[in-house]
Amino acid sequence: MKIFQIRAGESALNEMNVRNNILPLQVRDQMQDQWLQRRLATILPAIMAKHQMDMWVIIGREYQEDPIMETLFPAAIDSSRRLTIIVFALNEDQTVDRLVIHTNPDFEPFYRSVWEPAKEDQWGCLARIVSEKKPKHIGVNVSDHYSFCDGLTHSYFTKLLEVLEVGQAPAVMSAERVALDWLQLRTNEELIAYPTIAEITRNFAQEALSNQVIHPGITRTTDVVRWIRQRVNDLGIRTSFYPTVDVIRKGCGKLEDVIIVPGDVIHLDFGIHYLGLATDTQQLAYVLKMNEHDAPVGLQNAMQTANRLEDIMCENFQEGKTGNEIFTACIKQAEAEGIKAMIYSHPIGTHCHAAGPLIGLYDKQEAIPVKGELTIQNNTCYAMEFNIRQYIPEWSEEIPIYLEEPIAFEDGKVHFLAKRQTDFYLIR
Repeated sequence: MKIFQIRAGESALNEMNVRNNILPLQVRDQMQDQWLQRRLATILPAIMAKHQMDMWVIIGREYQEDPIMETLFPAAIDSSRRLTIIVFALNEDQTVDRLVIHTNPDFEPFYRSVWEPAKEDQWGCLARIVSEKKPKHIGVNVSDHYSFCDGLTHSYFTKLLEVLEVGQAPAVMSAERVALDWLQLRTNEELIAYPTIAEITRNFAQEALSNQVIHPGITRTTDVVRWIRQRVNDLGIRTSFYPTVDVIRKGCGKLEDVIIVPGDVIHLDFGIHYLGLATDTQQLAYVLKMNEHDAPVGLQNAMQTANRLEDIMCENFQEGKTGNEIFTACIKQAEAEGIKAMIYSHPIGTHCHAAGPLIGLYDKQEAIPVKGELTIQNNTCYAMEFNIRQYIPEWSEEIPIYLEEPIAFEDGKVHFLAKRQTDFYLIR
């Protein structure tokens, strides 16, 4: 079995590759603006028509930004600057008028400015637009279940109802279905770029789990976390969540904030946020003992079992299935094959724990109400997150193997966004 070994030269090469793949800020801005234009031109009309939402109003408040509003800003805009109102109006020909009620010229050409400050305030402008368009439904970002779709503050929701005509107010409703699709659906351009972002994440993880960073008997798990955070920050990007590093040690179970020693299985949970997209991955390394050249055969076999569970999950991913249906099918098939599995996979995209169907939860290995009832759609991405438990003869005990791999679901098939881990990284 091939084992990934990270030597000093290989680590330096990884660092160079990561640095070469991180684009200059200006190029990143240009790319994300192109993606935004593409999303507004293709995804937005499709989802508004799909959900029969003829008007969608997003109201942004400086320092209390709506999560959806943040995805609509071009690179030159980073906040709502007191108050920003964006109005999407679906036309009969299925095109969408993209209107902004703000004076910042950088909203052009993404949105058309419709506010006349000399004649009206921003709320008056909104009332005028609604009166002109006469929508049957006005979608706003309020939701009982999804934080992404609940960005409209109570005070602005109240203000919105006050400024609308009496006969129009009943048409106001939750836009959560449109908002969920806006967040989870990816364009072809984003899907082409996502593997590079996943590979950058993998390069970080591979270097972190190497002798370049870890010196057995000296390095603590928290030292590895600090190294990751500093390295990512130095490259001008950020982690998608606070990384964690722990070890699984013979006879001790899972340990945190300890010195790493030979015989440990090191578990890293880590992701980055780059070009507006998040990653989330879990990788494993083994610290060789004196005279060892490979991980124990029992650990290698456990890794193979974990890879088999990944195959099972790939086989059961189908468009139109709910997250709960996929979870149940995978657990049943794993049990039939003698695999002790826990599955807690989630969408990735604009956020790390992103919009879309949940496939189990770590603390709820059962059907998940509401969020687990969403269906799988093409052109969406997920973190395939799980663990298996397997008896390790060399340790005379059963241990968990934690893995997490970023995947895309395109054309009815699962694609790994980065080369999945099939062997332990080795630390000497």
